[in-house]
Amino acid sequence: MRDGLSIVTLVGIVLSAYQLPAQTTFRNPIITGMNPDPSICCAGDDYYLVTSTFEYFPGLPIYQSKDLVHWKLIGHALSRASNNPLMGCESSTGGQYAATIRYHEGTFYVTGTNYGGQGSQGMFYVTAANPAGPWSEPHWIGKWYVDPSISFEGSTMYYLSPDNQTSFLLGTISPAVGKFITEMKKIADGLGGSSPEGPHLYKTNGYYYLMSAEGGTGYEHREVIQRSSSAWGPYEPSPINPVASHKDSPNNPFHAIGHADMIETPDGWWLVCLGIRPVGDNYHHLGRETFLAPVTWNTEGWPKVGTDGIVKEEYSVPNLPEHIWEKEPVRDDFDSTSLRLSWNFIRNPHATDWSLTEKPGFLRLNGSAINFKQKDSPAFICRRQTAFKMSVATKVSFTPTASNEEAGLVVRGNDSNHYDLTITMHEEKRSVVFKRVLKGAAVETTYKEAADGDIMLRIDATELQYRFSIQAQGQTAEQIGTASTRDLSTEVIGGFTGVFIGMYASGNGAANGNPADFDWFDFIDNDDTTGIRRQRAFTTGRSGGFAAEAAVNFELSSRSRVRLDIFDFLGRKVITPVNGELPAGNHRIPLNGPALSSGAYFYRLHTGSSGDDILFLHHNTDGMRFRSFR
Repeated sequence: MRDGLSIVTLVGIVLSAYQLPAQTTFRNPIITGMNPDPSICCAGDDYYLVTSTFEYFPGLPIYQSKDLVHWKLIGHALSRASNNPLMGCESSTGGQYAATIRYHEGTFYVTGTNYGGQGSQGMFYVTAANPAGPWSEPHWIGKWYVDPSISFEGSTMYYLSPDNQTSFLLGTISPAVGKFITEMKKIADGLGGSSPEGPHLYKTNGYYYLMSAEGGTGYEHREVIQRSSSAWGPYEPSPINPVASHKDSPNNPFHAIGHADMIETPDGWWLVCLGIRPVGDNYHHLGRETFLAPVTWNTEGWPKVGTDGIVKEEYSVPNLPEHIWEKEPVRDDFDSTSLRLSWNFIRNPHATDWSLTEKPGFLRLNGSAINFKQKDSPAFICRRQTAFKMSVATKVSFTPTASNEEAGLVVRGNDSNHYDLTITMHEEKRSVVFKRVLKGAAVETTYKEAADGDIMLRIDATELQYRFSIQAQGQTAEQIGTASTRDLSTEVIGGFTGVFIGMYASGNGAANGNPADFDWFDFIDNDDTTGIRRQRAFTTGRSGGFAAEAAVNFELSSRSRVRLDIFDFLGRKVITPVNGELPAGNHRIPLNGPALSSGAYFYRLHTGSSGDDILFLHHNTDGMRFRSFR
């Protein structure tokens, strides 16, 4: 919603007048936040990738790239309750497991396994002419194995799967009717590690290669390969296995490398795989992410990542035409009638729980009786935490009528472990409450009385800690609590997912008396994992205003009309330092004056031919740190 309390016209966040040099290297991971079990395919000059989603809806995101490094979310393979039944599935271990994506003769295929959703029949595949959707209803295979894969050879459609024990099964399917032509039968064993899974079949160099993961999706994870002159075996293992693994590299920043897929490109073979980035004594909370590495083949025809199977932090970019997608804006103003693709629900959402049209320009949540204690779908709209260092904030209007009612922000590890920053009633007074819920019980509860009116809720994160703050209109921000990232890590809470953060409303046993209206939601990524250098300026603020060196720095490739507006954190415009034409070249706009006291601010920088760029000023005990985000 764009009003006097929000930043206006926050669309597009890369200045077209500012040209970055061509990128020569990239850094892993290439897709951050919970994106495990990647599978990849190619259609023409475009690459498409799918990852697992478990209990989150919509299911199985489809990403697109032209250069293997920069990826854009374009849709989901399972975006309807009819093709993605999730009600009743377990938290963090139920729902949509590892999927495979393939392209053949004008049709895209995604196959996977739905574990535990009411109405699921196990393994399935869906099809689409356009990978952005719509996708078909499931063709149910009628089996309950995990991590199935599809491959094509001429008119033959192979269907490959683990047997949930120690072996791999292969059959052939008629894609027209979804029925087996050749029933699945054992073709190979795993190669000695626990939990052989995630198999894929490739034909190259006159051989059929069966690549798979083993060792479990933890610190013993690894990717191995075997081959045969026939798809049906017998298979011989590679003498240089594993293809990729970090199990013997305890000091590497990446762990659990495995569950991979390979693809041949004009620049040779590349591998995508999952991995984790533990922090603070080997605890990871962002979930399993997607990594990219080049593959080399030795003279005997065996593949390996590099020479030692180690996925590096940084590589030279693939020799493919660079294609950088426009970044999603920091702020979602909820001005559309549909949600951005980055938003998610738990299980299958109830249509009456949320609306973008009941109060245009706002996301309205109608808190129901459902909360995180049921295997159901509460009024919770969330997104992946895609950066260790990040800030999220929202402005919410909510008037609770009873102590059971609440609405606000939640950092969710799973149904039993989450941190809540919500507006509620406490001792008959409107209050903000901070709760740490661990193992299903509130282990910390802090209340802060809140006056009538809109409230800004904010969460700042580092690698090890979350900080929770509130700010009422006309008042200064106040921290209300902190919590560790460790307590939401997979090593502590288990499961296969990662942290999601979003907006929540619940009556905890009874429907809320009033809706909660969210004016906007900001997600600010403070990490730099892409390897692209960003322009940055730093300053120290004091109560009297900015230090003399504080400035907005940018470059114009040609003479342009420029407008620079500064807004406080509630979205109110404070000053407009620039509104006119500037020549080509580097520019430094000082930020001085009594209007800018120590605090948190945004800027909006607009040229006649560009979108907006947003900067955020972070207020801490040492003053303000001034950073740009693209």
